Amino acid sequence: MSGATEVRVGNVIRVDGKICKVLSQEIRGTGKFGKTVHAKIKSLEDGNVQEKSWRAEDKIETVEVQYVKMQYLYREGGRFYFMNMTNYEQYALPAGAVGKQEVFLKENLEINVLFAENKPVNVEFPRLIELKVVSSPLGVKGGGDSTYKEVELENGLKILAPQFIKEGEIIRVSAEDLSYVERVPVKSLKN
Repeated sequence: MSGATEVRVGNVIRVDGKICKVLSQEIRGTGKFGKTVHAKIKSLEDGNVQEKSWRAEDKIETVEVQYVKMQYLYREGGRFYFMNMTNYEQYALPAGAVGKQEVFLKENLEINVLFAENKPVNVEFPRLIELKVVSSPLGVKGGGDSTYKEVELENGLKILAPQFIKEGEIIRVSAEDLSYVERVPVKSLKN
């Protein structure tokens, strides 16, 4: 247990019986009227995001977590299966815990799985994912860099990208909101 004012972004806590991750935290108020902690939290079990408030003197249960490098195996129904690469144990996670980032899972992908209380509760995706553009319409003539078009990526995801993005290029996509970030520069093999 820790005080509400000690909770930080990224901490894993138990709220209403659910294991949650703190996405944002702000302390408001003064000493005269009492401080209040306002936080945005995400349930790691079902992906729901909610806002919570606590008084400064409230106690919050923190949850010990560990990250385990695992290999993604397959999806069956509403569950995703991962294998621990050291002891070959297999674990299943519900689709809600993986969320919309499931489009980034490919067979044999090595990824960190978050364990709380000896059970897997969430997948830790990298902040940026590099993907190849497989379909890109021609740019609009006279369209500037601020004009976007829909492109299709190798995993089937369709996103908006700038007019200059062409088929075959590699781009970086934000895993958080599935949006275009930047084009990956091509490295020359010449000295």
